[in-house]
Amino acid sequence: MSSKEELEEIDYNLPRLGKSKWITSTLIVFILGFIAYFPFMYKVKSTVKKQLNGIPGCSVDYDDINLEFFLPKVIIKDLVVPQSCFGKFGDPIKMDALYFYFRGLSFSPFGPHFKIETNLQGLPIESYLTAGIGGIAINLRENVIEMKKLKKLLPALNLSGKVTIDALVKLSGQKLSDLKLNIRSKDFTLPGQDIKGFKLATMRLNNLLLKADLVGKKLKVHDFILGDEEAAVRANFKGHINMNQRNFIASTLDLSGEVAFSNDFLEKYAIIKLVMNKFDKKDEFYQIKLSGPLSRPKPSSLR
Repeated sequence: MSSKEELEEIDYNLPRLGKSKWITSTLIVFILGFIAYFPFMYKVKSTVKKQLNGIPGCSVDYDDINLEFFLPKVIIKDLVVPQSCFGKFGDPIKMDALYFYFRGLSFSPFGPHFKIETNLQGLPIESYLTAGIGGIAINLRENVIEMKKLKKLLPALNLSGKVTIDALVKLSGQKLSDLKLNIRSKDFTLPGQDIKGFKLATMRLNNLLLKADLVGKKLKVHDFILGDEEAAVRANFKGHINMNQRNFIASTLDLSGEVAFSNDFLEKYAIIKLVMNKFDKKDEFYQIKLSGPLSRPKPSSLR
């Protein structure tokens, strides 16, 4: 057994290397790391290209895909997404640049994990993407969007207020395999507009909540809530949407719920009361079932 004096004499310091040896050692480690990392990043670039070019019925175009190894990222320049990707016609969606910041590896699905940043015609978008062997997963966390700016992308949409979006989207074999949505707002507003000849004044509804997730081939709507106690219109619906993945707007509704209108609103738009009288009423809420295509909802009585 070593004596106390012998233990005290042991030098625990690192061996002294000359300055040039430290620099050489550091450089060797850096080069070896770069050699191992370089082909991996090109594999990532190849994966991104494959995903962009492999979406059926969605011919995505771009000018170039670049790599940057400082704060490692993939940059897609001048990305053009046609409306056919959403089952629609019209002007394509254009982005000057889409940034994929490498964030390591994920195990569900297994593959490289990225943080994505872009500016979509004035809308800053931030999300996370995992490009796995069996598909991809996209995760949006508390993205705040000004709804009036959506009009540039969806001209028929005339809404106002800020919404916060949490969403998880998983694609497997180019098909939607999972979807979770949580969309909410506290200042949701319908600006004054003409809807098929019916002129509506600006309505501040305030509350908006949509919670839904994919169950099999149906999007289960846990909550769809509009309006607060001060709003001209209040609504609360639950049910499901039969998903049409090729053309979402052709999906069909199967929702049940209730709608209420303020007295001032009914006095101003007396025709609304005449139309709603065919539905059962519970307290101040009309009991309604919504069915038919998403683009043309058909209201009917719950009976």
